[in-house]
Amino acid sequence: MALQERILSVLGAFNADRPSLSLSEIAEITGLPVSTAHRLVANLVAWGALERDERRRYVIGLRLWEIGVLSPRAYQHRARILPFLEELFVATREHVVLTALHDGEGIMVEQLLGRRGARLAAGLGERLPLHASSPGHVFLAFGPPELWETVEAEPLHAYTSRTITDRDALRVVVREVRRTSIAISEGAIVSNTVSISAPIFAQRGDFYGAVSLVATIGTVDPNALAPSVLRAARLISAALAHAGDETPFRPLRRAEQAAPSRAGSEKRPRHPHA
Repeated sequence: MALQERILSVLGAFNADRPSLSLSEIAEITGLPVSTAHRLVANLVAWGALERDERRRYVIGLRLWEIGVLSPRAYQHRARILPFLEELFVATREHVVLTALHDGEGIMVEQLLGRRGARLAAGLGERLPLHASSPGHVFLAFGPPELWETVEAEPLHAYTSRTITDRDALRVVVREVRRTSIAISEGAIVSNTVSISAPIFAQRGDFYGAVSLVATIGTVDPNALAPSVLRAARLISAALAHAGDETPFRPLRRAEQAAPSRAGSEKRPRHPHA
């Protein structure tokens, strides 16, 4: 195994179910000798890709997170998308979630958490099943046709008694989502949670992902909230469509600010509005 493959295998050992690992666990999961795992982990800690938590176990490091948020789906258009997510959140006070399409799956790339504490089926960076989630139904309705190959490749897992596990029934649901641009899923992954999703499109009408509201069943009327979700999705789509090839907004980095002059030739900085 090449060095880069070993490094990636160490990083890939971490996931939502294993957010922290001991050295022996990393070696066991990757199949690497403990001595090799120790050397790679030490280098990753020195670089900042891994850190030690309060229990002295290894966790993903802040530097790797800094790089991860540069992903175009999670960062590039964030300033254009976030105001509309916040508007939906303020109007409903329920969980607001943005899911993007990646490698045939929906990955949660943004979330605003509401006050009522409905259980989410996934967290940031986690994937949602296509057949059992409202974002997944949106993906099947508006995403590339090959997504159905994923659905048809293996049996559909039943997370609860309300999960759709029959493909014909799933096709009926997806056809309705395509007709209305709204997907509502109740208790399909978490038994007491309802989610309402609508599609987002980017430049040239390319499918981007889904915006969703997530609430506890019985506390909201999903059909009454659907127009708000659809409005947010359309506003985000319009913002992305008009983004063009502009350089996305990002905060001014300190390195870009003017360096102070040497003593004796120092000038007073101009007011930004001068």
